[in-house]
Amino acid sequence: MSNVTIIDAGKKFGNMNTNKKFYKEGMTREEIQQDFRKRRIEMGKYYGFNGLLMYMADQKNKNGSYFEITDEYVRENPNGWTDIDEDILIINKNLPGVCIGHPVADCPVIIMSDLKNNVTAIGHCSAELVDMKMPIMIADALQDAYKSRDEDIVAYVSSCAGPNWSYDSYPKWALDKKLWEDAITLGKDKKFYINLRNAIIKEFKERNIKNVRFSPIDTINNPNYYSNSASSIYGLNDQSKAGRNFVGAFYKENNESAKAKTLGKLFR
Repeated sequence: MSNVTIIDAGKKFGNMNTNKKFYKEGMTREEIQQDFRKRRIEMGKYYGFNGLLMYMADQKNKNGSYFEITDEYVRENPNGWTDIDEDILIINKNLPGVCIGHPVADCPVIIMSDLKNNVTAIGHCSAELVDMKMPIMIADALQDAYKSRDEDIVAYVSSCAGPNWSYDSYPKWALDKKLWEDAITLGKDKKFYINLRNAIIKEFKERNIKNVRFSPIDTINNPNYYSNSASSIYGLNDQSKAGRNFVGAFYKENNESAKAKTLGKLFR
């Protein structure tokens, strides 16, 4: 059985997107892209994949649409980081060394793998997208594309903001009140505290996804991870936390990297 390997890299290789606000003032677009390309290659060498062959979904549709990365697509886009409108990316074991993932701060990325069919789907799950049931849609994408069975799916929920993440008012994106009734609570300080993991657990139960592992890392408090909340002037105002972490997945080459977690092993 070929196992998918997950990456939850944090700040290890610096900021993982090309937003100029996370780079030194005065850097040109070309310099930023060069710098980012160099760090992608470094990360790939560290974990054991091709740092150029990294792909992410732009999630413009927000309806559970998916796109499968194929050998043809990789050959047509050998420098990765392309514009893909769909919400969810899928990859299978026939593309070893090709990575799918997302640059994120406090939002979790959910990786689901069908260990029987050796296929993996990934989606960035902001609070708004959790409200829209994106975790459920990721499982649905696997089922639609590969007829994956619930019992063959394992899921990993990445590092994300912990239960101390708060809003001064009830968040406008929380439209599904039943979903958030145990995940958004009003504190004594009159702030609304959001527990993303509780909401995701509820959706997994609804979708009958039972084999799940959560990263214990709280991006707000962990110094090795970037965080929107911690870097904001309305939060901790810690500018060392300004940036984007990278969470992704790839199928290993013949020689497995010792530095990344293999998803299948988490469930043995």
